[in-house]
This record gives sequence, structure tokens and C-alpha cells, in this order.
Amino acid sequence: MAKLDPRRALDELIKERGESYSSVSRLLSRNPAYIQQFIKRGSPTRLDDSDIAQLSVHFGVPGAIFGGDEVPESAGLSTIAIPVLGATDAEGTLGRVRLVDEAWLRSLSHKPTGVSIVMVEGDAMYPTLRNGDEVLIQRYLANENPRDGLYVIRADAGLLVRRIALEPTGNRIAVLTDNPTYPNWDGLPRNGVQIVGRVIWAGLHVA
Repeated sequence: MAKLDPRRALDELIKERGESYSSVSRLLSRNPAYIQQFIKRGSPTRLDDSDIAQLSVHFGVPGAIFGGDEVPESAGLSTIAIPVLGATDAEGTLGRVRLVDEAWLRSLSHKPTGVSIVMVEGDAMYPTLRNGDEVLIQRYLANENPRDGLYVIRADAGLLVRRIALEPTGNRIAVLTDNPTYPNWDGLPRNGVQIVGRVIWAGLHVA
């Protein structure tokens, strides 16, 4: 049987669910034209593994449909698969999708399909978070307004866990680190920071 083209498959799913290219782009924390460019122009030529994992969970279909590996199926009604963003770990495919207890996840989030895992890299948030710790994030929608708290943002260096603080005057925010040896970014416009998600849980890495 011929394999369905990932672009056509994604296009059909978006139309079937009544969504839009821009809404799915925002789901992936990408620019609004990202999915349209992928489907209509073939750029990028292949979606990132983290994007494939998120789309797989969002639409409830195997990742192979979007050009990736098969997403592990839930072992039962008590588990749910959520994507791991950023660098993959030594477990290969399971480094991109993790099975977690559904009841526990629902106790943290009213929308478990919008949750992802991010591994902390570096010590910019020490002592709150250490290199290798994992955080669960509620993926951010473009029409949401940030509030004070821990977030994952997308930067040139990749995905960063940082503290966001609302500044009292103007529509501006500060992006802060907990380690004083790292710089803070003050006075940034709210739309100038690409927020991937809000941290809803943090787990300590045990060496």
C-alpha cells in the first residue's frame, strides 16, 4: 500500500477537524505561516521530530503519517502519550514520546493533550532547576497573556526554561534567570518573546 504523503495527510486532517494552518502553527509554537509553507511550498522538507510528536498526540494518529516513527500506543486507559520537546534521550523513540499516568496528568492539566515534556539544559535556573531536570509545560496559545511564573521560551539557543515577570508599566515583560551569573532580559515587548508553554510541574533529575 502506498504511503500517504505527510503534507496531504496533514492538510486533510486540518480540514477534517475544522482547524486552520495558523492555528496548528500556533500549537507548535511556530510562526503563523509555518504549516502553510510546509504543505503548500514544501518548506521545511520534513517536520521536526518534536513537531511530529505534538501533531500525533493532537490529532490522535500515528507519527508515521507525518513522516516520523510510530508513536507508542497507550498500554491501557490509565496512560497517555505526551511529546518530549528538545533534544532526544538515549531511549530513541521513547525520548520523543513518553507514556504517563493519565489520572495524574489530568490532576495537573485540564487539557492533557496540550502538555509536553522539556528537559532543562544548563544551570541558568539553578538552584530552582538543575541541568537534566524535566518540566511539564502547558503549551501556550497565541491569544494567551503571560503571568508571573516559569515558562519555556524558544530562542536561538533552543528551548530555554526561564522566569517571566510582568513589568508594571507598558506592555512589557522581563525574562529572568535564577542563577545570578546569567543575564536577565528586561523591558521586552510581550509579543517579542516566543513562549512555548507554561511550566506546570518540575521533576528532579537523580544521577
